[in-house]
Amino acid sequence: MTAHSLLAGRTIIITGAATGIGQAFALGASAQGAHVVVADMNSAAQTMALIAQAGGRATEVRVDVSDPASVQAMADAALQATGRIDGLVNNAAYFREVTLTPFEELDPAQWDRIFAVNVKGVWQCCKAVMPAMRRQGSGAIVNIASVVAVAGQPGYLHYVATKGAVLSMTKGLAKECGPMGVRVNVIAPGFVITDATRNRPVEWQQSFLKARAISREQKPDDLVGTALYLMSDLAAFVSGQTIVVDGGHIMY
Repeated sequence: MTAHSLLAGRTIIITGAATGIGQAFALGASAQGAHVVVADMNSAAQTMALIAQAGGRATEVRVDVSDPASVQAMADAALQATGRIDGLVNNAAYFREVTLTPFEELDPAQWDRIFAVNVKGVWQCCKAVMPAMRRQGSGAIVNIASVVAVAGQPGYLHYVATKGAVLSMTKGLAKECGPMGVRVNVIAPGFVITDATRNRPVEWQQSFLKARAISREQKPDDLVGTALYLMSDLAAFVSGQTIVVDGGHIMY
């Protein structure tokens, strides 16, 4: 790592980091000098191996973001590893199991589960890292929402609602955490090709592709630069903002 790495000396927790977008965030943060806490419900052995191969430093933690005790254990593990928490990327989400369903046919149990992970989980992770960030007088939180929270999307009302909640929560958190030196922002990706999204209807995928100014598939790496920026001092005066990264589909 060079002395000019964006995140040198910082400890960054990334949830849902075993695969896909979370893995890309973890590799990107590590490449910029961060000690990454690779947090996921499942084994993150591949992410850990890739970081090690590149000469980076990381700590693996199993976490269920819907479980407050599990989330607190994640924060404790980060502090035990390095003594500090400088960043949090709330990337973990319930989506793989979600299927295209008219809103009046949605399963109430799935509605509750998706809110427990996508909304309550974000709150609990923010809550767990705040004592350390408050002591340090600094920190950066990046919440991952979705472009559907801005544009709407039929057939995924419960998912759309959770991501809309993340947008609103981020604004409230930014106001509340700003006096403590903590910045909170949102990245809203477009449709990203990952193992969790390949099972979506082809027509649905193509609708995103055709609407983009940059007409190609979106990959996890397309989001990494924005996340690194928001976690770094380059964004020292940026808080409460939603950055849509979707190849120019939604513009405002």
